[in-house]
Amino acid sequence: HGRKLLTRPMDVTGEYVGYLYDSLVRRGYLKGNKSRGFALTVMGRGTLFEFLRENKNRTKETINALQRLSIKVGREVDKLEKEAIGVR
Repeated sequence: HGRKLLTRPMDVTGEYVGYLYDSLVRRGYLKGNKSRGFALTVMGRGTLFEFLRENKNRTKETINALQRLSIKVGREVDKLEKEAIGVR
């Protein structure tokens, strides 16, 4: 499931984003709501971590897209981003 989820382009905008958030919450990848904000669940972080390990060249782009959507990614993923841009 996770691989299919993360191979889709992340350029969705407008009202579809609300449906996307709801869908990801229902499927267990995100937790939270619009008023409190969203964060990746354990399953969401694991799926993202696996995707980023397999696609290191897309790490910064993917994390930036999640941050623009105000989705908290977690320390493990932050660490991967630093590795991708060469920060120790």
